[in-house]
Amino acid sequence: MQLVSSLLFGVSASLDALLVGVSYGLRNIHFKAIQNLFISTVTLLGTCLSVNLGSILTPLLPSPFGGCIGSCVLILLGIYYISKWSLSSLKDRAKGRPRRSRPERPAPMAAAQVQPRLYVTEILLLSLTLSANNLGIGLSASMAGLGLAPAATATFVCSVLFLYIGNCLGRCRLLQTIGGLADPISGLLLIGLGFIQLFL
Repeated sequence: MQLVSSLLFGVSASLDALLVGVSYGLRNIHFKAIQNLFISTVTLLGTCLSVNLGSILTPLLPSPFGGCIGSCVLILLGIYYISKWSLSSLKDRAKGRPRRSRPERPAPMAAAQVQPRLYVTEILLLSLTLSANNLGIGLSASMAGLGLAPAATATFVCSVLFLYIGNCLGRCRLLQTIGGLADPISGLLLIGLGFIQLFL
């Protein structure tokens, strides 16, 4: 069961990496292997930091409540992502325009400013952004009982794979459509992870 929980965590925490890969692939900007590994390593460090922090905070809480709090936070995060996506979709429909595909959002620079290559500063910004996105999820997952080693491994592997796959398939319209559903998919994964950890 811990393996399933870790896999759910890794996929959910790395969905933004998929969107980043799609975003840059759309503009013919391809990540080199060393760039992919650097971004994934920084994301891994952020995940380890948040999971460690959660393991420090958990003993300070009454034993019956530590895991419950972490699981409930995961479920609430999932509900938040789904609600945010639903509200955004309703607003777009009310304004009479199709919902924009989300893959363009994670790019830290406007498309017109981006050259067909990645600069060191952009790679650093991208790495820190993806790492920061995992802090809240990692903290709550740790408090819910998820171990550091499986969570870190799943995050690193999923990040490397998602960046590579998204970058290669950035021109695929189907992937763009799936990218627009990243929030609800991530939300459902977090809710599932929260319930699994709650009833372990």
